[in-house]
Amino acid sequence: MLPLFFVPALENNSHIVVSGDEAHHALKVLRIAVGDQLMLADGKGLWIRGEVAAQDKHSFVVDILERGEVARKKQELIVIQALMKSDRAKEAIELLTVAGADRIIPWQSERSIAKWQEDLGEKWATTAMTAAKQSRRLQLPIIESPITTKTILDRFGSEANLLIFHEQAEQRITQINDRLTENSIVIVIGPEGGLSENELKALESAGGMVVLLGEQVLRSAHAGFAALVSLQTLMGSW
Repeated sequence: MLPLFFVPALENNSHIVVSGDEAHHALKVLRIAVGDQLMLADGKGLWIRGEVAAQDKHSFVVDILERGEVARKKQELIVIQALMKSDRAKEAIELLTVAGADRIIPWQSERSIAKWQEDLGEKWATTAMTAAKQSRRLQLPIIESPITTKTILDRFGSEANLLIFHEQAEQRITQINDRLTENSIVIVIGPEGGLSENELKALESAGGMVVLLGEQVLRSAHAGFAALVSLQTLMGSW
């Protein structure tokens, strides 16, 4: 499989010049050379397959051989992820990206120990891009600003499949397929300390389905990945 790099835009030219961090990684780490083929993507769905035609110390030129666009999903997969410590958060973003989350929204839940910092949005986006390159994912997940519980209720309570994963749920994930509509699927993942009773009641009263992922209790950083994999298998996407 060809290496993948992200660029700000893919214009309608016969060639593209790649510079900046992506060029540094390609030239210094992967040691690409003239004649090598690779993939470029804009992170929004457009991609090209091309061949390196020229290079210098800080950039390289790609002749375009093929263009394409990733088909948009009819049903968006959204993960609302409770904030965690930085090392766990990085692991979670990596896993959510490779598992196919279309949108990742940080959530300052009642039991979240970590607090949102101004630079975290950029860090999450960088982590997602790195994971996408590794997994050859052409479309990057959208990383949103932090959300509150009230905003979850107002935004997703009536117009989405709101799934709350909880260790004490009575219905398993394999039992909800016939209850899913064609609207977006929103997965709510709590912090290491779990959801509070108030959060659970509020989310459930807004139409959320409380779902059991399995017998074992997963870490917050791993639960979203397991939920996405289970759902995409259930829906026939995988």
